[in-house]
Amino acid sequence: MNEPHCWSATETVEALRKRRIGAVELLDHMTARQQRLDGPLNAVIATDLDTARAAAQAADKASAPLGPLHGLPMTIKETYDVTGFATTAGIPDLAHNRPTRDADAVARLRKAGAVIWGKTNVPVAAADHQSVNPIYGLTCNPWDLERTPGGSSGGAAAAVAGGFTALELGSDIGGSIRLPAHFCGVWGLKPSYGIVSGRGHIPPGPGALAPSPLGVSGPLGRSAKDLSLALDVLAGGGPGAWQLSLPASRHQRLADFRIAVWTGGYPVDTAYAAGIDSYANSLAGQGAQVTVLDTMPSPLKGADDLYLKLLFAVLGAGSPPDEVAGYAAVAAAHPDIPIVQLIARSVTSSMADVAQLFEAQAQTIAAWDGWFKEYDAVLMPVSMGQAFPHMLGGGFGPVSKLPETLDVGGKPESYLKNLLWPGIATFAHLPAVACPIPGGINGLPAGVQIMGPAFGDRTVLKLAELCEEAVGGFTVPPGFE
Repeated sequence: MNEPHCWSATETVEALRKRRIGAVELLDHMTARQQRLDGPLNAVIATDLDTARAAAQAADKASAPLGPLHGLPMTIKETYDVTGFATTAGIPDLAHNRPTRDADAVARLRKAGAVIWGKTNVPVAAADHQSVNPIYGLTCNPWDLERTPGGSSGGAAAAVAGGFTALELGSDIGGSIRLPAHFCGVWGLKPSYGIVSGRGHIPPGPGALAPSPLGVSGPLGRSAKDLSLALDVLAGGGPGAWQLSLPASRHQRLADFRIAVWTGGYPVDTAYAAGIDSYANSLAGQGAQVTVLDTMPSPLKGADDLYLKLLFAVLGAGSPPDEVAGYAAVAAAHPDIPIVQLIARSVTSSMADVAQLFEAQAQTIAAWDGWFKEYDAVLMPVSMGQAFPHMLGGGFGPVSKLPETLDVGGKPESYLKNLLWPGIATFAHLPAVACPIPGGINGLPAGVQIMGPAFGDRTVLKLAELCEEAVGGFTVPPGFE
């Protein structure tokens, strides 16, 4: 683990600050590694090495650190505006969209000293748990090339796991940070809603100013400390004059954390659920206060379909008429699949429907606020199972996936139900971290989701850090040492 590509972002920034390695030297190491190993993965799909080299040279010449990310080479999810690159979100009609300004989050990374050299692959419109599109092709999982790295931040997670970057900027509306982190064995943070500016991200369309009612921007890295490092840079500073002061972590010692564990209620692979239970038992053995829940947390009772309704109301509002018609056509062809019917109705939601969903969301947020007075965090699955084999038939986007199923412990489950576990935190605007389970399960990575109270980002990150210290964390995929 002494090679620079094995360092965490936190270790890398320290080495750069103490001049144990130069920014240009590090950039050359990471880009040469990507050029040598990325062919089968297809994680990094565009580069701007001249601009990156100039930034790295400036970092090396600086008499003092440029910021907390001084000289750190980074890649960025393709859906973000980065000057010098196209921003397409994998949509062919946007192939020539070249922004004239950085996305807000990207600008903050640059100001902090990051050296941005590449962009990573995504699904079309960032709307799938696979990362494939007709512009840049298919991205594979570094642990098994026959499987997906997840989506929509699939290229980001594969690049972090493969050692092409120590830190990435992702986005998450349907588990799009957490699920790829889980599939690739890295760390990912979905921050509390609204604390990181999403301006300059597609979707919505180029130049849009209104924020998504569900989507967030956040980091992926190789350690929990990496996520904290990135959050300190990314949080705040959005449009307007507001300032942000997140509460400190509720606790500093693992023994002081009151942790609930819930693996029931939604479909989940039995081996994966057992792995989460074992992870929680290890924490209990280290002194954490662990309670296994035998019933659904009360804020979810009667509200577990609201996330899908709001998500697809949002997606439907931004979809062209032919795609909306596609939902209706699939629903007509599959009247016996309840989730397909729900989604098809949701994409044509009225303003009155959405207003009711926003009120239900506010009620759910308030219910979680009360629930988290008894617990500091809840551990749960990130998705129904681990990285699944590529599913490339039927086209791109959610319409093509409506009738599809995934094998979950030998039982077929609707592909779209993979949204349910990550949707809990998304709908309630809560922070959640995906943390690797050391050793994975059955030869593949697996992650546990740690969800905390509203604006309790520092609480979940501190707990994630303590979990990493107690049981371990990132493992390099075979062949990428």
